[in-house]
Amino acid sequence: MDFCGISVTESAPDSTVLCRFRKELTEQGTYDELLGEINRQLEEKGIIVNQGIIADASITITPRKPKGKKTYHLPEGEYTLPLKEVKKKGVDPEASWVKRGNRLSYGYKRHYAVEANNGLVLSVYTSKASEHESKHLSSLLDKLALSKGTEILADKGYSSKANESLLHARGLKSRIQRKRERGKRGDYWLGLYNGLIGKRRYKVERVFGSIKSWFKTSGARYVGAAKTHSQHVLEALSYNLWRSPGLYLSASRA
Repeated sequence: MDFCGISVTESAPDSTVLCRFRKELTEQGTYDELLGEINRQLEEKGIIVNQGIIADASITITPRKPKGKKTYHLPEGEYTLPLKEVKKKGVDPEASWVKRGNRLSYGYKRHYAVEANNGLVLSVYTSKASEHESKHLSSLLDKLALSKGTEILADKGYSSKANESLLHARGLKSRIQRKRERGKRGDYWLGLYNGLIGKRRYKVERVFGSIKSWFKTSGARYVGAAKTHSQHVLEALSYNLWRSPGLYLSASRA
């Protein structure tokens, strides 16, 4: 009540009011604007110093996955293809399956663009888990006003001619790890190049691990891509605010 400016004589909003408010923020896309505004203030305080961008993605599992065999709806007298799949209750229809190694996961994929200096999250994009992260590099960069010459760091999953052309067209420096060409043996210089980038990429892995550890996020809390995106942005925003006091004190002492 003190944080929201509500006096003792006024009634505090109940869970229904907060739920409606959260829904309104999601529908209006306000969470992304809020992240941008807070990051602007952090930049004014010298906490965010844009010295490059690190892009990466992580899977957000949803417990609302389909179980059992698929069933299809076939109206009497109609034999049109493809058949319409019957949506089961309690299943998030906007999520999708993805296979990593021998493990199947059902959910979404969070894409983060992290500032390379202190590792704070600058932009967020949410997609189905089945969509490859390399296809959404532009979606992350579109939300940022980057100056020419900014370095973009990413792992081999982002290595593609399309992404290289994208960065070149925007005047950005590609620091994407490169894949070894088929049929060629290990290249010393390629390994050295990828190793140098890898030493700077750990900061984005720290973001994913810290969010999961600090905020106890075991997966998607809501149904639907829009609400899950709001969760991703809110977690990123909370991560930035959580780390900001320590970063501000460190900058002040320096």
